[in-house]
Amino acid sequence: MGLALKGLLGELESCRSKGVPTDAVTRVEVVRTLEIPLDLHACRELRVLAHVFSGDQAELAAVVLRAALMDMQEHLDDDLDSLATTARQLMNDPCQQASEII
Repeated sequence: MGLALKGLLGELESCRSKGVPTDAVTRVEVVRTLEIPLDLHACRELRVLAHVFSGDQAELAAVVLRAALMDMQEHLDDDLDSLATTARQLMNDPCQQASEII
């Protein structure tokens, strides 16, 4: 979640320094409703961030979750590329081809 969160905080800081509302950054289109319980510590941090950046706590939580999912997706793409490379190597491996014939 590191890179996505850094980018999000950079955008929020830019909005705050310009005096622009953070609605453009924190607005998320609702596709489906998902309820995820957060612990007390996470809620406090979201409340503080919402206060500092003059935003809504729930919208900020949604943006953080979206950033985390995007970060996970980026890593999944790397993992899939790695698996595809390994599969290509195994397809060209003479030992693998010989074991398939047997």
